[in-house]
Amino acid sequence: MTPKRAVSLDANVASATRRDVPASAVPDGPSLQQIWQARLSDAMELQRSHPIAARQPDAAALLLLLQDGPDVVIRQLPAAARDAMALCNDDRLSRVEVAARLSTDPALVQGLLRTANSTAFASGLGTVIGIDQAIDRIGQSGARAVILASCVDGLLSHPGGEFNAMAASVWSHMVRTGPLARVIAPAFAADGDEAFSIAMLHDVGKLIIFDRISVLRASRRRQIEVDSGFAHALLQLLHEPLGALAAQRWEMGARAASAIAGHHRLEASGTRDSLAEVMFVAEQADHAARRGQTLDLDVLWSQGRLTGSPARVSGALQQSLALV
Repeated sequence: MTPKRAVSLDANVASATRRDVPASAVPDGPSLQQIWQARLSDAMELQRSHPIAARQPDAAALLLLLQDGPDVVIRQLPAAARDAMALCNDDRLSRVEVAARLSTDPALVQGLLRTANSTAFASGLGTVIGIDQAIDRIGQSGARAVILASCVDGLLSHPGGEFNAMAASVWSHMVRTGPLARVIAPAFAADGDEAFSIAMLHDVGKLIIFDRISVLRASRRRQIEVDSGFAHALLQLLHEPLGALAAQRWEMGARAASAIAGHHRLEASGTRDSLAEVMFVAEQADHAARRGQTLDLDVLWSQGRLTGSPARVSGALQQSLALV
């Protein structure tokens, strides 16, 4: 996939008219709750009016489960996972100390080594075999992202049936989007490591919905029957606010919650959110690469009301091994 010729735009001039989102200015819990409730009401109306889902008891039951509230719908991370992420955030600990404490969990070690030796981090470099070397390569914030993604992967249940393939596709997309967000982040004056961390879970709201399907399947002891077209529409409608609420619950940070809540760039805002812009472009770049299509940056900049540098994005994507 090769990006089309980028439009001419000075990122500094474009961004000067809109203030970037500081950590204190992103949507708080109540505002995200209101968005979530509004989207959930829309989803219920969609189910009632859908020609197939309206006649499916499982579709109605799924929506009832989602009404239980974020504290019930979104699983809390295990204490061990929270402790591991806290280690990565502790500036008092050296890399060696962090590595020593994390090395007791084989699953985390495997995930960190796999990420450190991936194309995104190991291009032109040798293979690392030690967890301290892995953390040195991907950074402690990158290690935190890998730990969180690994824990979420083990935390959320598989929905069964045709939904398993849908869930697997979402996971693969997020894994591919992380490195893309990292390389294009500088074009939006955003931090690459932070962008990588957020992109690794930017569609986690979809996985939480699949997790609710698994809960429904367990209660009914059979495969769940929900029209695939309705399921796709439901995922699209609900995953942004639900993912943002999860980011808050899992203490990913206010900027992460804001970026996840707005990564489809559907609502205009006078406040610039550089990380949401990064998520929007990285996601579209992955979709285009997967389909073998050309990424039209002119169209993206118009659709997403973007303020970063399209020329830098084009160059970063062309050089990224993830797109070869």
